[in-house]
Amino acid sequence: MKKDTLLIIDTTENNADLLYRTNFFVPDPVIYIEHKGEKILVLSDLEIDRGKNEATVDTVLSLSDYQRKLLSKKRKRLKFVDIVDEVLKDLKIKKALVPGMFSIKYADELRKRGYKIKVSKEEPFFTERLKKTPQEVNSLKDALRKTARAMDLAIRMVASSEIRRNKLYMNGQVLTSEKVKGEISAELSRMGYNASHTIVASGVHSSMPHHSGEGPIFADKPLVIDIFPRSQDTGYFGDMTRTVIRGEPSEKLVKMYNTVLNGQKLGISMIRDGVKSKDIHSAIVEYFDESGFETGNLNGKQQGFIHSTGHGLGLEIHEPPRIGMGDEILKEGNVVTVEPGLYYEKIGGIRIEDVVVVEKNGCTNLTKYPKRFRVKV
Repeated sequence: MKKDTLLIIDTTENNADLLYRTNFFVPDPVIYIEHKGEKILVLSDLEIDRGKNEATVDTVLSLSDYQRKLLSKKRKRLKFVDIVDEVLKDLKIKKALVPGMFSIKYADELRKRGYKIKVSKEEPFFTERLKKTPQEVNSLKDALRKTARAMDLAIRMVASSEIRRNKLYMNGQVLTSEKVKGEISAELSRMGYNASHTIVASGVHSSMPHHSGEGPIFADKPLVIDIFPRSQDTGYFGDMTRTVIRGEPSEKLVKMYNTVLNGQKLGISMIRDGVKSKDIHSAIVEYFDESGFETGNLNGKQQGFIHSTGHGLGLEIHEPPRIGMGDEILKEGNVVTVEPGLYYEKIGGIRIEDVVVVEKNGCTNLTKYPKRFRVKV
């Protein structure tokens, strides 16, 4: 891969590989090229001075210079791909390797102009992203510390609430998923993090793994809180899930919670360099089945442990490797979530999620926040 000329046309908001290579946040599409060992970034006047100071590239070229050059040739209409074409001609590039998410529009246009555009089969484009450096691990630790603070705020809200009939109240008003999510978002924003699609799902909503939650939070019912914010500074994500209950859980819910907790411990105990992800996932599924929690089509709906055990975490919230029934093998330096769960429509859902870094003979848990089911002041 290193011998190929690499081409990316994207924003760093959309493309984690571009952010990884340049360490430069930019909201508009830019041209990035790696050619003969040189990293080249083409930026507009709006971004060029900042890019020269901040981007970890060798050369920053002016988009405006190319625009003026092309317009001087009396072109009536200038397209972005015209500039890409001109840059590639200047650098005497005839072929390039592009990421899988490269725009078909740009690929087709460049091929029409005689360029050989080859699409990489690798995910991510820069596979070295999968092995986190100590600096990256520190960025992830910081993200998880901030996530823990937001989680603690949310759980304290639940713990300090009053129970009236079957709902939770705070300051005389019904405590809702929307209220808790708003406080989580505000807390993270104050710390320089963006939170989107946060999950605060109560009761029947907790039985749907990605239901974000809405309306009242109920007493005696599980509440799944899943927070996955991104640093506005580094771009790295945190990810943590805790399930709590205010009130009196049923014996079934207590057993279910303890089973998920023990399933997570089992999964974490198996993680090390060289382990097959499907062996970890299968062991947890088997443990759940043996504990009386079946997975499958129950009453016309998929219920039980209905998602993978985990996923890679970094500049994307979901990146390889994934811990599921695939053939992926965990490697030293991978950072992955471990988040088994059980979901039943008539009972609710339980999910517990930590983040670990894979090591040669085991793993280190980067998540430092307690796991308690029943919460109260």
